[in-house]
Amino acid sequence: MSKPLANQVVLVTGASAGIGAATATRLSRAGCRVFGTSRRAGQVGPESSVTMLQLDVRDAQSVADCVASLVKDAGRIDALVNNAGYGVAAAIEDTTPDDMLCQLDTNFLGVLRMCQAVLPKMRAQGSGRIVQISSLAARIGIPFQGAYSASKAALESMSEALGIELRPFGIDVVMIEPGDTKTKFTAMREWTEAAKLSAAYGPRARHAVAVMEKAEQSGTPAESVARLVEIALAADKPKLRYISASPMERMALLLQRALSGRAFETMIAANYEMPRKR
Repeated sequence: MSKPLANQVVLVTGASAGIGAATATRLSRAGCRVFGTSRRAGQVGPESSVTMLQLDVRDAQSVADCVASLVKDAGRIDALVNNAGYGVAAAIEDTTPDDMLCQLDTNFLGVLRMCQAVLPKMRAQGSGRIVQISSLAARIGIPFQGAYSASKAALESMSEALGIELRPFGIDVVMIEPGDTKTKFTAMREWTEAAKLSAAYGPRARHAVAVMEKAEQSGTPAESVARLVEIALAADKPKLRYISASPMERMALLLQRALSGRAFETMIAANYEMPRKR
């Protein structure tokens, strides 16, 4: 069963490019009234029907101002798509606590701030839907992307708890798990300062990330993820998780359950062309 999307008010964070832009465009064409966000003031939306708002999910006041502006304009909010995020590249040893906090501040705490900002309005309405753009990296620790994997794993655990807490209010929480996806996310990946100078991990890290980036740029298009967001918003009873992944990535999830932990670890290392020993 599905419900009409026409005239639903939807807020999509990180809507200036990639999955966010594709989602905002798709939902707008489906009849939703879409508000997108960007950290830059005056950012043009992915299409003229998308209203862009300035937002930095790391700033509590920016979050409050963004949601207040939307509610003042539209009078309600039917769905929030938490998409804003970025990736840190480094070995765990080359990731300082501050580096980790920066990653978590956007990918995890930013989502928390957004949820807390929209939930009072959704509870008052007695309805709403929150869609979290997660990652398969939440389920599989990716070498030299440990901070990113940690941020998405934290997001998923929080979202599972949140969904149960919100059931009495008619609010659903959904997670979308993309695998390798062709977007500008690849070019925006940030290396920690220690990783840039690392003698112990540098060559392996750069090679593994190069393998990853090649897979991303030949991965599924952002529109595939946007389609799943539309399906999740239109469903009367959405699934908890939707996966956007290649057949090989889906096979990896099956093997994760079938193999021993060490055997699966060895398989992931081989995928990124990393030797078991020096």
